[in-house]
Amino acid sequence: MKRGDVWVYTSPSRTPRVLVVSSEFLNEARLPVVVDVTEIEPSVTTLGLLGVRLGDGVGYARCSGLGTADPARFGTRIAEVPEDVMDQVDAALRVALDL
Repeated sequence: MKRGDVWVYTSPSRTPRVLVVSSEFLNEARLPVVVDVTEIEPSVTTLGLLGVRLGDGVGYARCSGLGTADPARFGTRIAEVPEDVMDQVDAALRVALDL
C-alpha cells in the first residue's frame, strides 16, 4: 500500500473504500492512515470543503473521516490518485486539522 492508493476495505466501522494518506514511513511500518471514500458528492451542508473528488468511478475523499486502518482488512486496490488530486486532499486535511 502507498500514499494515494484507494482500496476496498472490510470493516463494520468504516466505508467500503479508503484512501491512504499517510507517509511511506508509516505505510512501510504497516501503520496506514486513511480517509473514507464515498460515492456521495459532498455539498456545502455536508462539509463540502473537506470533500475531494478522486476521479470517475472512484468517489470522493471525506477528509473529515481521518483514521488508522488495519492492513489485514485491505482488499483490492481500486485506483491510484494523481498527485494534483492528492494536493487537494492535503489542503482539505490542513483545513480539517487546522494546520
